[in-house]
Amino acid sequence: MSLMSLLSPVSVTSRPGGTPSCQPRAHQLLPPWVAQPRPRPQTQATPRGSSCSRPRPAPPGFCGCLVPAEPGAGELRLVGGGGRCAGRVEVKHDGEWGSVCVYDFDWEAAWAAVVCRQLGCGRVARSSVYAPFGEATGRIWLQLFFCRGNEERLQDCPHFGWGQHFCDHKWDVGVTCADAVELRLAAGGGPCAGRVEVKLQGRWGSVGDDNWDMEDAEVVCQQLGCGSAAGAYTARSRFGKGDGPISLAVVDCRGDEVTLWDCEIRGWGPYAGIHDFDTAVACQGFAQLVGGDGACAGRLEVRRGRAWVGVCEDAVDMEAARVVCRELGCGQALAVLGTGRFEAGTGPFWEGGFSCTGTESLLATCARRPARGQGCAGHASIICSSYTGFRLAGDSLGCAGRVEVEAGGTWGSLCATGWDLPDAHVLCRHLGCGPSAAIVPPGGSFGGGDGPLRPDAFGCGGSERHPGECPTAVLGEPACPPGHAAAVNCSGMAEPLRLAEGESRCDGRLEVATSPGAWARVPAGLWDARRSTVVCQQLGCGVPEKVHAVPGSGSTALPGLRCNGSEENPAWCNVSGTATTPTGSPEEVAVVCSGSRRVRLAGGPGPCAGRVEVYVEGTWATVCQENWDLPHATVVCRQLGCGTALAAPGSARFGPGTGPLWPEAVGCAGTEASLWDCPALARGGCRRGGGAGAECSEHRSLRLAGGSGRCSGHLEVRYNGTWGRVCAKGTSPATATAVCWQLGCGAGGRLVAAPAQAPAPAWLAWVGCEEGTRSLWRCPSAPWRLQACSPGGDAHVTW
Repeated sequence: MSLMSLLSPVSVTSRPGGTPSCQPRAHQLLPPWVAQPRPRPQTQATPRGSSCSRPRPAPPGFCGCLVPAEPGAGELRLVGGGGRCAGRVEVKHDGEWGSVCVYDFDWEAAWAAVVCRQLGCGRVARSSVYAPFGEATGRIWLQLFFCRGNEERLQDCPHFGWGQHFCDHKWDVGVTCADAVELRLAAGGGPCAGRVEVKLQGRWGSVGDDNWDMEDAEVVCQQLGCGSAAGAYTARSRFGKGDGPISLAVVDCRGDEVTLWDCEIRGWGPYAGIHDFDTAVACQGFAQLVGGDGACAGRLEVRRGRAWVGVCEDAVDMEAARVVCRELGCGQALAVLGTGRFEAGTGPFWEGGFSCTGTESLLATCARRPARGQGCAGHASIICSSYTGFRLAGDSLGCAGRVEVEAGGTWGSLCATGWDLPDAHVLCRHLGCGPSAAIVPPGGSFGGGDGPLRPDAFGCGGSERHPGECPTAVLGEPACPPGHAAAVNCSGMAEPLRLAEGESRCDGRLEVATSPGAWARVPAGLWDARRSTVVCQQLGCGVPEKVHAVPGSGSTALPGLRCNGSEENPAWCNVSGTATTPTGSPEEVAVVCSGSRRVRLAGGPGPCAGRVEVYVEGTWATVCQENWDLPHATVVCRQLGCGTALAAPGSARFGPGTGPLWPEAVGCAGTEASLWDCPALARGGCRRGGGAGAECSEHRSLRLAGGSGRCSGHLEVRYNGTWGRVCAKGTSPATATAVCWQLGCGAGGRLVAAPAQAPAPAWLAWVGCEEGTRSLWRCPSAPWRLQACSPGGDAHVTW
């Protein structure tokens, strides 16, 4: 039984009209499946009851004469289609509305293009001469005959005269213009996955097809700006069946059509019928972040056709980054970076840039702009927070309470096991509550929260501007004791100044609070180091390393701020005048405090392996590889919370870097807490250049091994320098999807238990990824330990 036989049209209510003006001739109303004979030509003929004052030759085989339109006559509308851009075609003449008919052998249907263009409704999506929007009951004003398609108005097409026709209302033409048809994916948790739905006649309905394939899915994904298709499914197997009408039935696409309605479609609804054949797709997305530790940080790539290409660093700004983070289901956009932070990319680049407002749901919907310069200096990189929200609960004061985080649209309380004072400082300042009190309350002080506690372990240093900047660990973290929820007690004292637009909260442009929520920048003017000492002390950021002037931003500025250096709070300094917009000094004060010193591993496959770079005096510098060895790498790994050092490679492994050289760390014993604690030996230059590297034990990698390609096989993770498998026991089906997203294989993964051909150790079991997770590292699991999987076997992913 075919799908079409299971569908019945949804009834359409016709608009009432006047009395028909003439009766059609039965022999001229041929059904659509009867071939038209080749008629003998006639020249001039006149239908009964009509007079042709300016006759033209009639078409072969028909009575009547074709007359030109009257200037200014005939308003146009579409009726019964749920909006102004779809419905039965009607024209107004002599103050009365009437329908339009056309013979069905006018296969090109150029009249439909005239209608859509005249109404400003875009291209034609679908047209029909068989009363697709119901039969009218009033006049038939026009019978058109082979429009050319370039007419300005429908009545400019050849016709037999107003009210003169040889058809009845069964031939009332209808059209659906492109502006009346919408496409979306429903029930998928995002704009790029879900059940395929099309809006017809003002109602959303599913698309039914018993032979839905990847070519069909490709058109849907490309039309929505979601890149290429990752999978084509029946909706009931993934996202659930629809419960409304069926808009389209039996769709056949080549895969290169611009819109779904450009494909061959056997059934234009709306239909009432069973939803067993509702279709669904999962798209790869238009944007992705690669080379980082998960899906929320890395080098930006976008989809061009069916291939991923890089994006130049001058093509992306913070507004575009906000859109990317939103599209990927990540939190706040934290930074836009250039080349060097993440593993280097290869291949072609996207041409041009993106001009976003920051409110778009997909990067593909942003306006495009030409490239700003010649060539491409490097890849654009974006860092998003893995969390979409932070809040305190369980206390009415607002600046104390149980720590709750939002990820994937769900709020949950945080486990207190790994929560410490630097974490609390960063969170309190992010919430506008000043620094934390000196002591972190014990776990559970403000209740245990509802549901299981999140095991996420934060590793903040204290100088981060946003908790999302802190490194976190989820995979392999031990389960949290019930009720042991993290708590904070913030000081509640909003800080009167801040350093903005720097790498951390301890460097950047100086801004002073002039009123709640209002900030003013400080002109360079008479600023000196004594005032900077007060700033760094007040922020808990050590001592000034560098004070310099930066180009003015045009923002509100203070006319003066005088300190003698002994003040414990800049609020005690003398502020002269009121905040104004600067007109004289084009430069503003920027301060770099010692608390901004940071170390990172760049150019590698994750945050715990790469080229060592340090942030000193407001600049990222590459560490000299002269005398670099394992004790030096050990200090870096400890400082980053990445375990112990496994290797201390040179520039051949992660590249030499591009910034200035930093030769200071040359005498580490391996026991120091940071590189700045290492003794600086006599400098002998940096003959070998930069590129000192480190690979730490907490560096994690992911792969699928033993399959037919990189997107299928046994799930394996690398931890502590060793590859191990993941046991199938207790591992959720959504884990396969998260792995496929992380590996750039789309969302088509399926988890099966597959006994290994030969015994192999496993690192993990009970991996519990949730729907929508795009990185294995964001999934809870049993703790890391080498083990043998039970007879259930290893986790195997197929795609």
